[in-house]
Amino acid sequence: MRRTSSRSRYLLPLRWLSITFVLQLVVLFVLGVSWPRQQATLSASPVELSFLVPVDEVKPWEGLSEDFQRKHPDIRINVVTNRQQYETTDIRKNAYALDFELSPAQYDLVYMDTVWTPDFAGRLQDLTSLAEADSFDVTGFLESELEAGKYEGRLYRLPMRADIGLLYYRKDLLEEIGAALPSTLAELEQVSDLLTQRPDVKFGYLWQSGPYEGLITTFIEVMNGFGGQWVDPATNQVGLTKPETVAAARLLRSLVQRNISPVTRDTRESGQSSAADTADKEGYVEQSSLDDFMNEGGVFLRGWPSFWSVLTDDSREDSLKGKIGIALPFSFTSADSVGCRGGWGFGIPTNAAYPDEAWTAIKYFTSEAAQKKFTLASGFLPSRRALFEDDEIREQYPHMPRMLDYLENSSVSRPLVTNYGAASDALKTALSDIINGNRSVDEAMAEAQAKTRELLNLEGSNSDS
Repeated sequence: MRRTSSRSRYLLPLRWLSITFVLQLVVLFVLGVSWPRQQATLSASPVELSFLVPVDEVKPWEGLSEDFQRKHPDIRINVVTNRQQYETTDIRKNAYALDFELSPAQYDLVYMDTVWTPDFAGRLQDLTSLAEADSFDVTGFLESELEAGKYEGRLYRLPMRADIGLLYYRKDLLEEIGAALPSTLAELEQVSDLLTQRPDVKFGYLWQSGPYEGLITTFIEVMNGFGGQWVDPATNQVGLTKPETVAAARLLRSLVQRNISPVTRDTRESGQSSAADTADKEGYVEQSSLDDFMNEGGVFLRGWPSFWSVLTDDSREDSLKGKIGIALPFSFTSADSVGCRGGWGFGIPTNAAYPDEAWTAIKYFTSEAAQKKFTLASGFLPSRRALFEDDEIREQYPHMPRMLDYLENSSVSRPLVTNYGAASDALKTALSDIINGNRSVDEAMAEAQAKTRELLNLEGSNSDS
């Protein structure tokens, strides 16, 4: 356990961080993402390992942690989340980045997105030698998930769960009007206009429109359909001003302009003034888009595999069990649809207080038995191939074999490049300005192109077209 006092826990970051990081730290505390409680001494037992999870993963992680603690009574797992407010992946990434500056780390486990590997590799322990020393067999993992945890040929992140963007749709409503699943913007507009005339249907198409990583994944799926490009990781070529990429950004704006999709939701409580106030508006994230799809009535929803468990939960009054179909997200062109890859896994920070215990926990959490329990409890996709054909998982999630096919044959990944986080921020800003009508498509994408080239240390013309 750790010697740091409660008072010094808050003062310690100020010694090391720049003024920018200090401001970020204040924001994180306001949002409820803070470091776990400190204990009196590093030498006492049991030790405690902490990591951050979104609120929708708390229950399955608590169950898995209890199993682990029964097998390893000398190690306790502390699952940290903010139950009062939805936290984006960006907030959790910033919390880990701040924690890398402490000594020792407050989070001995880094639960991380696939695209964090290049940015975090210098602050994570190399797991390659640990796996080799333990003869830890990695062949059961999906190769793509394993590769996402590597940087310059070394393994820094072990995969826990896979992820891919999906389209959920109300198949019962489409059947009522005799409509097929739309494939073009015009078809989507026609179906949405018709069905939103019903009193129980408010939205045509809901997707993640907030200025965070969810907007990036949504855009990449559309961009792929248009044949556009963000960054080619092999050459660092930036394609944000290519006509195809610009057309994809313009498509997102069209969804809003044609009233097919809302770009923000009202956060005022019932009875408050309806006067326009941008402070009472927020872009959609995963949870809010899912909530409005179920509670306000939506026809189409871009989301992730875990949404299925919520949508079809027959213990809920608003359950849509038997009414939901699953497909790949709209491409809006004649090109085949694809889903953007996500995926989460574990790393160990170089400043970890308990690296040996952290490795023990990672081996357990990423095991086939633990992943099976996690998948059954949550609906998230496993990262181990055999589990997609597991009888018990298939009985509960009949679509699981199709998810494996999507992952291997109909998916697209975000570019694994150094400075990914900053490049992503530049694109988020541009896309957010575009869909909210704050700037023209051409202007916003040109600025994102220039910023991205600067981040990748590219010289010369801003155009890589």
